[in-house]
Amino acid sequence: MILTLPALPPFGVGALWQVMSSFATGPWAVITLIGEILAVLWYVNGVRKLAARSRRWPRGRTVAFLGGVAAIALSWQSGVALYASQVFTVHIIQHLAMMLGAPVLLALGAPVTLAAQTMSRDSKTRMLRLLRSRLARLLTNPVVAGTGNYGLMFWFFLDHGIVVSMDHAPLMDLVNCAFLLFGCLTWWPIVSPDYIGRRRYAYPMRVLMGVSGMPFDTILAITLLAGGASASIAPGMYSLASVEAGAEVFWILVMMMSGLATAVPAAQWLSNEQRRSVRADDLLDSRGRAKGISRYGFWGEGVEVDDEGTMVVPWARVATPGVAAPGAVEAGRSGGPGAPLADGAAPG
Repeated sequence: MILTLPALPPFGVGALWQVMSSFATGPWAVITLIGEILAVLWYVNGVRKLAARSRRWPRGRTVAFLGGVAAIALSWQSGVALYASQVFTVHIIQHLAMMLGAPVLLALGAPVTLAAQTMSRDSKTRMLRLLRSRLARLLTNPVVAGTGNYGLMFWFFLDHGIVVSMDHAPLMDLVNCAFLLFGCLTWWPIVSPDYIGRRRYAYPMRVLMGVSGMPFDTILAITLLAGGASASIAPGMYSLASVEAGAEVFWILVMMMSGLATAVPAAQWLSNEQRRSVRADDLLDSRGRAKGISRYGFWGEGVEVDDEGTMVVPWARVATPGVAAPGAVEAGRSGGPGAPLADGAAPG
């Protein structure tokens, strides 16, 4: 059955309201809505389980996960799914929500970590075995995930993929699922605290992985603006003006969204360096408060005296025994570290 929709007014508040006030009611929209509701209920229940054990779950992660589910709902249940076949800009918004918005927000929600902290030991073992399997390591490889993500995108927009998919609704739903899957595989290792796949990448590597896709997005946008979609998209589905407007929106939004997503590991990197600096300063302060025993060593409060009255400083670094810095020799001790105390002198 072909659904007849009222034409959208020119871009503005009226067009936005018309899109957001419309809802998709097809079988796929209903099935995915049920899945989204179940995902939200599972996540909220997991947070409540941790609260019952007096364990705090960061509120920001909950907000991020709910935002990721909302991005999926925007793509499949709202008027975006209805008008994507009529206005290329709306289709671009749906594409970015599935490829970038939802994956990043879901990853920031750390659902794997939440599941590991709330499920039974046997279930957690099976889940971790799956997430660290050879297949998971292969799929989360940056080369494999990036090739699938951007390769699918170029096929869809520049090689008749969008035309073929839009003519077959089940194929279009499958392609959207593939966009979501490869988006998650691409961005999860970059921004998420979850541990999946190969290993945890260092923060500089995460930032590099985040910005590495921007050139491909730029190439796609420039190609669309230069008329590269004249044979694959327009004028069969959209007008050339609609494609050019959508390409401009795509270029602006994808740069903003990718930049914000890459800022997450950059901020984590900065925070980690600040913590390391504070720890190093604390260590230097503690050493500065220690008592010197020579020009090359120091000791704090853990000095021991054996039965023969010899001071034992196991970890002091002394180059020349018996040669102490001025003021380093305690009262009643005539030699360097390890020298016996004088008769009647109390241990220092």
